[in-house]
Amino acid sequence: MLNIAVVGCGYWGPNLVRNFRSLHDCRVKAVCDLDGDRLSHLVELYPGVEAVTDFGRVVEDGEVQAVAVATPVRFHYELAREALAAGKHVFIEKPMASQRRTSVAS
Repeated sequence: MLNIAVVGCGYWGPNLVRNFRSLHDCRVKAVCDLDGDRLSHLVELYPGVEAVTDFGRVVEDGEVQAVAVATPVRFHYELAREALAAGKHVFIEKPMASQRRTSVAS
C-alpha cells in the first residue's frame, strides 16, 4: 500500500484525490492546502483523509511515501525539491516548473 499526500486542493487536486482513492494499492493519507474551506470540503467527501495546512508536516510524516503536487506552477519546483530531499516519491502536475528568462548579451 502506497501512502500518498496530495498538495494543492484547488482546481486539479480533488481529481487526483478521487483517482488515487480508486486504486486498490494507494491510500490518500493527507491533503494539504492553505485554504481551510477546501480542506474541510475534501475531508467531508473522503472521511479518514487528514487535512494539513503546513507542507512541512507532509514531508516530515514518515508514513507518507509519495507526494502529488497540484499547486499553481510557481510552487511546483520548491515543493517537489523539498519532498524529494525528504525521500518521497513525487508526482508533479504539468508543467513541472516555470522558466525564468534571462537576457543574453550579444
